[in-house]
Amino acid sequence: MKLPGLRLSTAARLLLVLFAASLALLSGAVRHSFADGRIMPPRDYQGSLEELSQEALIIFQDSDLPGGATEDLILKISVQSSGEVRHFGWVVPFPQQPAVEKEDARLFKELYDYVEARTRRGSRNGGRGELKADEAVPQAAGVDVLSRKIVGSYDVAVVREKVAGSLDQWLEKEGFQTLGRDAEDVIGFYRRKGYVFACLKVSDAALAGGTAVDLHPLRFTFRTGGCDGIYFPMKMTGLQKERFDINLYVFYRAWLNEQLSQYGYSHRGFGRKYRDWDTAQCRPNAGKAWSAPETDVFLRDLVHLVPTVAKLFQKLHPGEKYYLTNLLAHNLKPGFVRAWADDLWLFPNYSDPTFVPVDARPGGVAAAGYAAPEAIQR
Repeated sequence: MKLPGLRLSTAARLLLVLFAASLALLSGAVRHSFADGRIMPPRDYQGSLEELSQEALIIFQDSDLPGGATEDLILKISVQSSGEVRHFGWVVPFPQQPAVEKEDARLFKELYDYVEARTRRGSRNGGRGELKADEAVPQAAGVDVLSRKIVGSYDVAVVREKVAGSLDQWLEKEGFQTLGRDAEDVIGFYRRKGYVFACLKVSDAALAGGTAVDLHPLRFTFRTGGCDGIYFPMKMTGLQKERFDINLYVFYRAWLNEQLSQYGYSHRGFGRKYRDWDTAQCRPNAGKAWSAPETDVFLRDLVHLVPTVAKLFQKLHPGEKYYLTNLLAHNLKPGFVRAWADDLWLFPNYSDPTFVPVDARPGGVAAAGYAAPEAIQR
């Protein structure tokens, strides 16, 4: 995609929305670290379950064609419990039906080590920035079940709600507590946009051993419906009560808009911990060869830290080059996120501050979030 005036430096646990369901607690308190959203306990659970953090890896491919952009979104899921975890799940909204695959938990440890190594060394441009198999499924009237299959430890159903309240009915049949009428402002937002929900829970096969399951990451590959906007679902996180943190590893061929214009991520309460940059030995504005880091003049000194990350790019996007940007948001208020007019959309660092990203223009997939000035204020 040709990006008008794109400036790259010459020196770049659903939402997502999580729902925890059917936990059998043998003793003591439970701590959760999920990939996204509001946690939903089983129907007969009387305790309090809240998401404390979200962590995700995003690989984005923009497009010259309307609706042609694609995204790989990998969610880290973990549960720490003094008791036995029996059933666990969550619901994640997507613009279009995603393909779902299992990924390696080492991805996040390697990226954390890589960022720490880079930030310890320091740099002009990369250092710390300001932090501000398908089968039949239970049906419910008003819900289309688009697919269902087992992915690693998870039973994954992708559904679309057509009638208000019908998603709650489907979740109840599956053993989840319902969201309730108070959530209609958020669920209705997704329904009106035609979004789908990936509903996941630990599979019966994974539970057969009678021990806690390995909650491995999942990769969702989907079309965003746009051209230049990077999607991360967050609005449903606003349904919970506790504050939460977010850690995003975003791979894109350019730097991201931080605060160049109103479309920068700083206006959403995010700050940059790290981003890749170009040294004098690098080809400027070209990205980094993450699928072959040993051949890249920028990456090769730390290649030993990222073997699993390199294998991921060899599998998904061999030969493509990206800049990594690590974004953080701390102590976000659920009410602040719930009041957003749209989910989180990240955009390229266009050099012209007056340029409006394609997906943020009227009719674009991210336009709702920028229809009014107050929609982008923290």
